[in-house]
Amino acid sequence: MSGLGTKLAGASGAAGLAAMLSGRVEYGTVAVRADAAGSVRALRLRRPGPAATDAPTEQLLRRHVLELAELPYRAIRPVPELLPAGVLVLTNTTAAAAELSLPADGTVLVVSDDTVEVRTSGGVRHLSPADWPEARAPREAPPRHVRVIVDTRDPELHVAGWSTRSGDLLRLHEWAFLAAQESADRLVDGGSYLVTVLDGITADGTPRPFTGLFTGLTKSLALDCPGALVVATVHAAGPVPATLATSVAELGAEQLLPCVYHVDGRRTTPRARPEQVDEPDAAPPPLDGSSLVVAAGGARGIGAPILLALARHYAPRIVLLGSSAPPADDDPVLDFDDPQQRSRYIREQVTGPDRVSVAAANARFDRLRDAAHMRRTLTELALHCGPGRVQYLRCDLRDTAAVRETIGAVLAEQGDIDLLINIAGINRASDLRSKSLADFRTVRDLKVRTYLNLADALRERPPARWCNFGSFVGFSGTRGETDYASANDFLNTAAAARDDGSTEHTIGWTLWRDTGLGASTVMQEFLSRTGWFTATPTEEGVAHFLAELACPRPPATTVLFGDREAGALSTVLPGLLDFCAAAPPEPTTRQVPAAAPRSAIPPQPAVPLAGPAPRAERRLPFIDDVVHRDATSLTAVRTFDLDRDGYLEHHQVFEFPTLPGTFVPELAAEVAVMLVPDRVPVVFEDLRLESFLRVYRDGRSRTKRLTARLLSSDDTESVVQVRISGDVLGPGGRVLVRDRLHFSVVVRLRDRPTPGPRWTHWDEHGSEALIDPYHAPGSPVLLREVFRSTTDTRVHPLGRRGRLALDTAGIHRWFPDLLVPSVLLDGLVRVAVLERAHGRWTPVAIPRYVRRIDLYGGHTDASLATRGEDVELYVTPVDLDLEDPNPDNRAIAVSRDGEVLLQVKDIIGAIVGYLDQSTGEIVDRKTFDEMFPAPATRP
Repeated sequence: MSGLGTKLAGASGAAGLAAMLSGRVEYGTVAVRADAAGSVRALRLRRPGPAATDAPTEQLLRRHVLELAELPYRAIRPVPELLPAGVLVLTNTTAAAAELSLPADGTVLVVSDDTVEVRTSGGVRHLSPADWPEARAPREAPPRHVRVIVDTRDPELHVAGWSTRSGDLLRLHEWAFLAAQESADRLVDGGSYLVTVLDGITADGTPRPFTGLFTGLTKSLALDCPGALVVATVHAAGPVPATLATSVAELGAEQLLPCVYHVDGRRTTPRARPEQVDEPDAAPPPLDGSSLVVAAGGARGIGAPILLALARHYAPRIVLLGSSAPPADDDPVLDFDDPQQRSRYIREQVTGPDRVSVAAANARFDRLRDAAHMRRTLTELALHCGPGRVQYLRCDLRDTAAVRETIGAVLAEQGDIDLLINIAGINRASDLRSKSLADFRTVRDLKVRTYLNLADALRERPPARWCNFGSFVGFSGTRGETDYASANDFLNTAAAARDDGSTEHTIGWTLWRDTGLGASTVMQEFLSRTGWFTATPTEEGVAHFLAELACPRPPATTVLFGDREAGALSTVLPGLLDFCAAAPPEPTTRQVPAAAPRSAIPPQPAVPLAGPAPRAERRLPFIDDVVHRDATSLTAVRTFDLDRDGYLEHHQVFEFPTLPGTFVPELAAEVAVMLVPDRVPVVFEDLRLESFLRVYRDGRSRTKRLTARLLSSDDTESVVQVRISGDVLGPGGRVLVRDRLHFSVVVRLRDRPTPGPRWTHWDEHGSEALIDPYHAPGSPVLLREVFRSTTDTRVHPLGRRGRLALDTAGIHRWFPDLLVPSVLLDGLVRVAVLERAHGRWTPVAIPRYVRRIDLYGGHTDASLATRGEDVELYVTPVDLDLEDPNPDNRAIAVSRDGEVLLQVKDIIGAIVGYLDQSTGEIVDRKTFDEMFPAPATRP
């Protein structure tokens, strides 16, 4: 076989090609040789598959909003001393240390980034921060009681960013871990570990950004040391002695989570309150094609499907930042979907003159696999976003200077960021007693230092939206993950504390089944064995992210978990779930302000379709003014020009911007509800499209009259006749034809929308894909952007079909307030043309008449686009004749669950051209009729 100038010898590449064709893999790389002596060439192939979906059939996870809720103090044990004999105290300021009355055998360590001051009854000495063992000598045994006093009173610590004080705090955090590690066996033997955060929460109940470092550590430490008294207390500004007294009292109290916040006499603790996303139908899209998305991490792991979903939905510009080298063109071609590939590769690498160790071979394989995954992600993103709109920049996210330089370059070249996704993370869970400080830093720093570096680099130009990828562990803690819990709880408190105009929020994920931390064989076995974590399907994780992104006012912190996590919480933290499910308290925490993307159009009030609405609530985009009104009639005017109606440039008939005939029901609906304001349109009958409504590029506007006349009205419905007309003007504005009729239609209005009937979806057997002739260059009816609303167009043994593909950004930009799903209607009617005339020709037609249109369920283009729901489009019969003067055809739009959203009966069209499905050639109607003279025009 041959193609693209490359000859394939024999069965070269057959295994990979077979995998592609059989459906085992969707895309991949096939290695081939031109001949036995030739070098290996690679063909990268992609097998078209079913349209990607972001909506799972049944969700395993539930969304919860993290908040602080009041919890009365309940004493269950005697309160120990604040500073018992042999106590070890760690703090980050000498001011805090000076407040303490230390017992004779106690030790205070004042930890900063460059030195540690050791205070004992014997005096003061200074050590390097690397000298933890020296700080403990010459003590015979580890301390049984540890106190960590975190002083965040310095204003530098009220903002998440780099400073001398934040460096000191990170060092204190490391030494707090080392103290816990050393004392772990003594803590469980009657010991206590108490963290006190001074000025760690504002007077209005907002945690300071660095608080989560220490509450997260404490949550996991309490699980690592069952039976020990482990608590973190966080306090608003106040006298240190009183604060310490309140803090130590918590060692005698019942805890749900081992962290408590005290503000103005109120005792609160975190809880995860169940709350579904509030997705207003008329909200603007969070992104559009001009938006800039920057992902810190994301070329692999859970970030990849998230970014692919953003690309499919919004096609924004995307910049990925990562530490890995970009894929190299000369990387060997391997089938990473083959489970035996690793072993074969390692065998090849450990033999021969250039052999390497098994460890080195494993590392090489991992690098090649990661590079292949990255290449796959970048290629897929570019397919959706377009050439030159996806960029990968190598950058060590833990390096402050590198991040500042890279972000600066992005801002300079591409402008402000609409969405920043902070995805970076790693997990190295291990027993507390064996966890190395190096591993602790690696896990913590990839999240914490990355965040601080991004915050500093974006200090002057924050993104409109900032989303951190956190973890369920940040809320609950878990064994062996003091580092991971610290980092993720930091993301929670940092998001809650941010107040720079951006909408920042943190999503706490559980494990994903197919990618990221949960996808490894070891983790899969762990999940199966313990049953502690839900293995989240990728499509569900993506759906949760898109729902959160669509929320215009996201809570600062949310966490997702399912039945398995709930079961684990019930076992290790009894009573917490009941506390979480209790009625919500009065709001006490900051409400994060909304921030629309810089490219979005501000939202307008929605038109409620489910019932009557006062006139003031209706925004009717095709009504400029009412020039006549009485009890049974109304005349309104609407001026069209390309400044306000620029979308018409994307709907051209014979190269002229033209209002789609399928928008006439919208114009009619608007003037009808002006006349009958307490009802909603449900049926349109006798739609006649007499002449085009064009808007010319001469700079002149065109004013049209919309006239409504009430034909009848009773308790069930009102019937309104609508005419849309305008004067035909000549040079100088002279009226050539007065009140020329463009369109007419009858509108039936009722008190509420009609529920949709049910429809059984067709299977795919016998389907044949066809090019949509309205998308082809040179088409006499050429549709672009918001009007390219269909995909998967095909013929079927039962008729014609396609799938709705709304341009979400375009819908919310141009048509956020329509009463009728007009773009859906336009796409549905166009499916009727799909056929093969004379074997390979598909007609291009314009509608001239429709007997009846039924709307069901009150759906609009905006509501359907916001939900991202799959909608199938069907037209029957299979032998439909568009130009039959006595039509008997039917077109319906059906949701995934079988609800009919829209039905059109008996369309008559006029064919204006044909598309050659084989070559893509467009011919006009006259040429086609000459090629196939009557009576053979209709085979």
